[in-house]
Amino acid sequence: MLYLVIFILYIIAMTGVMIWQGIGIAPDRYAMILLVGSLLIKRTRQFLMDWIPFLFILIAYDFLRGFSDNLNLRVHINELISWEKTIFGAVPTQALQEKFFQLGSLQWYDYLATVFYFLHFALPLAFGYLLWLKSRVKFRQFILALLLMSYAAWISFLVYPAAPPWYAHDQGYLPQITKILDQTLAAFPEKIALPTVYHQLNPNQVAAIPSMHAGYPTLVFLFSLSFFGLRALIFLPYMVAVFLSTVYLGEHYVIDLLFGMVYALGFFFLGKLVLFKKIKYFKAT
Repeated sequence: MLYLVIFILYIIAMTGVMIWQGIGIAPDRYAMILLVGSLLIKRTRQFLMDWIPFLFILIAYDFLRGFSDNLNLRVHINELISWEKTIFGAVPTQALQEKFFQLGSLQWYDYLATVFYFLHFALPLAFGYLLWLKSRVKFRQFILALLLMSYAAWISFLVYPAAPPWYAHDQGYLPQITKILDQTLAAFPEKIALPTVYHQLNPNQVAAIPSMHAGYPTLVFLFSLSFFGLRALIFLPYMVAVFLSTVYLGEHYVIDLLFGMVYALGFFFLGKLVLFKKIKYFKAT
């Protein structure tokens, strides 16, 4: 139990250092932090055997995600706006920014929302490492569901390119939407230039549905609930914070988040009810 507490404190501290130094939380960079942790507990060889295939497949997903918007040029904009207005009576991003965003004067919550937005990349890796410390089988189960969901999302991005609120504003479909990240990130200049393959990948600006900013936290919550019971409730405030942040920052519609949650639920239950029972490699012992 003590080493788990130490690990959690270590991850929190190193994540804080990365944010403070303006170091982007990319999976390959974050894996180096986890590698150091494996050195300290003398499980380095096991870490490399278990994590290198996973990271390779995850980075391949991000590579595919980055060029998929070049394969289907029909970007969906109006439908998402109509869905939001039909369900909520307004576009939640507009409502939140009108209430809280002050043009030309960034507030503390703008920066906090930015931090929560980018922690989306760190949480699945940190949670996967926590599972790996406790049980390699549980780690494999989580990673399988995560990768299947990610690649299903990539297929969705390819088939249905969907624009986020800031993109809709830039194209003249929505008034008064600001891409807040462009302003807040200027306050986090990269002080230490660590190499990352993500500098070579192209961002996909029309990969809004499903939102993996909802899919990943939801999947983490579901697996933590399955493995740790009610202690998983500690993840709920984080989930709410990420959801609010992505909508407020103009990076996603609420409908994107709902689709992301549905994907997470689908692949969680696909794993629990079918794959983990049928495939020996993923069976609990």
